[in-house]
Amino acid sequence: MGYEKVYRHPGGFHEWEAAHPELVVGTVPEQRALAPGDSFPDCRLALLSGDHDREYLDLPADAKWLALADLRARFVLIQLYNTMCHECVRETKMLSRFFERVEADPVLAGRLKIIGVGIYDTNLKVVKFRKHYDVLYPLFADQHGEIFGCLGQAQVPLAYLLRARGDGTWNIELIKRGYFEPDETFLNTLRDAVIRSDCTD
Repeated sequence: MGYEKVYRHPGGFHEWEAAHPELVVGTVPEQRALAPGDSFPDCRLALLSGDHDREYLDLPADAKWLALADLRARFVLIQLYNTMCHECVRETKMLSRFFERVEADPVLAGRLKIIGVGIYDTNLKVVKFRKHYDVLYPLFADQHGEIFGCLGQAQVPLAYLLRARGDGTWNIELIKRGYFEPDETFLNTLRDAVIRSDCTD
């Protein structure tokens, strides 16, 4: 393509951009990263696995889209990943096993849903990714990064624990930046959040 000097930055473009702002051509509008207590942006995602996902998410039989406002669960754990991200793959494998523990837990089952959103991934890539790694929870695609852009974050993997406010909007309760392993401690964190919510209602 005519390029003579091409460099690879281990943290990707956004980390390079943060480290070398003086080299960035043009200006980028200031974007504040959303934090716990903020509202998670409203989003609408195409269902990619049909009846399986509709049943898990308690959606109508003819639903073709998921809007967060449609979820009846009290909490949702949203994993943001990219199919080409090595750490995202590792985290997805862990979360798929963790999903089974959540579904078997008497406090969390039915109250907490887990979904994954492929950032800058096409529907086809996400479908192939889910099949290849036998991911048990629903996966969606944010092909053009609209949702990711609203969050003001720089990289994936990234996870948000959201709590329903009861009016169709969702409060950010917890953010996990970077790769994390959903272990017993995290399971207890989720249980505590659900129990606290039950006590305040």
